[in-house]
Amino acid sequence: MKRMEFLVERRHDPGSLERLAAMLNRAVMGPEQAVDAMQWELSGDDGFIRCHFPLGPGPAAKKRSCEQVGRVLADFTLTEHEPQLLRRFFTTKFGIEDAVESDALIAETVALLDGVQQIGDHWPGKGRERRLRKLTARFAAYLEEHDRLHLDGFIRFRLGEYRAEVLEAAETAMEERLAERQYEDFMALLKSMVEWQETRIPAVHVLHGGGHAFRLLDEDMRPLEQDRPGGQDAAEEEESVLVSRLLAASPGQLYIHTPEPESQVIRTLICIFGDRAELYPHNLL
Repeated sequence: MKRMEFLVERRHDPGSLERLAAMLNRAVMGPEQAVDAMQWELSGDDGFIRCHFPLGPGPAAKKRSCEQVGRVLADFTLTEHEPQLLRRFFTTKFGIEDAVESDALIAETVALLDGVQQIGDHWPGKGRERRLRKLTARFAAYLEEHDRLHLDGFIRFRLGEYRAEVLEAAETAMEERLAERQYEDFMALLKSMVEWQETRIPAVHVLHGGGHAFRLLDEDMRPLEQDRPGGQDAAEEEESVLVSRLLAASPGQLYIHTPEPESQVIRTLICIFGDRAELYPHNLL
């Protein structure tokens, strides 16, 4: 039977090379083979995996074998190489040394890459399967023309588009994390202001009509002096404007009437005013 020989090189990480060898063996092991059949073998400590691959009949046999091996290499790249790439990136570019924080950022980045959100203009499509197909095609095409693959070098020099997509997603995850921290710090500052502020009026009723439609009433259900003129039943308010008006009023108690108790603006008010806030899930507008 005609045989094909592959050699995959990945130095300096024998543990990951052993895992790759196991993945390759599972992939090529057919039902007619013994459970302990070994197609791919580690070559001592020199960082190689060698394989003498039996080819089936027909001119397409080599192509099918390369696609099979290429998919394993693609899966290994996503599961093993990608987290390592991201960890180095967060450490060198953003100085993230804490392992827990780094793990969280890696998970967020992979979620961006594997989810429905598209990152920039790289490789249009969605999800992990899309990336797996792209990488499989690149590995398979190379293996059809070569019998030796330096895995890390191939990823670094021949998969620049893939690496750019991964690093762009990492930057997005970091930007979102920084924005989240800034928001949390700002909310903590506003909450501290409320706790130390002198109460100016006994209570304010926040009447929420949904979206950005709010009206503020005092304890006697009269419009606040700061309310818009003309007796409008509902006014379009940005979240920051609403919070500013309530901080200026400094109520002892805040009654929030809303049909959308889980909306971001309502959760923001409850976060800032804490025990002073009471929620009534209905609409009075």
